[in-house]
Amino acid sequence: MNPDIVHITRHHIARLLGVLCLLLSASASAEDKPVVTWYVLDFAPAHIVSGAAKGQGYHDANLYALIKQLPELQHRIIYSNGPRAYEALRNTPNACHPATVWTAERAEFMYFSKRVVNWGLPNGLIIRARQAADFAPFLNAAGELQLEKLLTESRLRIGIIAKRSYGADIDAILARHRDQVLETVSSNLLASNLNKLDTQNEFDATIGYATELYYLTWSNTVPANFQILPIAEARKLMPVVFGCSKTAEGQQLIELIERTLPQPQVQAAFASAYLNWLPDARMQTYYRRRLAEQPAP
Repeated sequence: MNPDIVHITRHHIARLLGVLCLLLSASASAEDKPVVTWYVLDFAPAHIVSGAAKGQGYHDANLYALIKQLPELQHRIIYSNGPRAYEALRNTPNACHPATVWTAERAEFMYFSKRVVNWGLPNGLIIRARQAADFAPFLNAAGELQLEKLLTESRLRIGIIAKRSYGADIDAILARHRDQVLETVSSNLLASNLNKLDTQNEFDATIGYATELYYLTWSNTVPANFQILPIAEARKLMPVVFGCSKTAEGQQLIELIERTLPQPQVQAAFASAYLNWLPDARMQTYYRRRLAEQPAP
């Protein structure tokens, strides 16, 4: 055999073995890292799991900014619905949720970050833009819809999604006016109610988040025929936080997340992400005003 060929072959084999060792070392290093499994809900535009804007939701931005600052962890992302995600947080030692809200029930099986990820606007009343004059008498000086007054002094009807909570304050008002509230059942939730609102006369308004409305019109799921009115009685912004399993691993993860959240890069992502998914300058201005009323973290 030609000595030059033997030399080249040995040289190539040595290089391949070197690359293989590096790959094995990197793989072993990755396997040595603690694993965190993120359960991400399919709820646009908080998390967008498909389509042209996949990964561009406002809580996607929060999560990816955090992941970038935590290279010492091995991150796994699982797209899920709510019941499955919370079941995993009950039964999996290293599960985390990037956008949850504290409740007494969840506190039984979850640790929560003390720092708020973002303050979300509560649900608002969504109306046909062409019908705005019918609702004008029920607005306060701040332009907020007085829901109790609307349901007490008018016969306007509200369509809601069965078994969905709109927040304690709104739920309590709706419960007092059942004769003017129509429940609907649908797999595509708000989009179905908006299409009914636009084309049928079953009800005069529905309830949802401003970000939901903007995403549905932006994605052409529903026509841009709607206006959202803040509800006066829904006074509290929603404090969205990170949550992890109530286990030793979960406690370590939430402590690490808590130390990372104040970093400027993470906070910068949080600050812009939510505003980008509000429907217009009016709602952005309203959100900034409400946000200014919140206590400092």
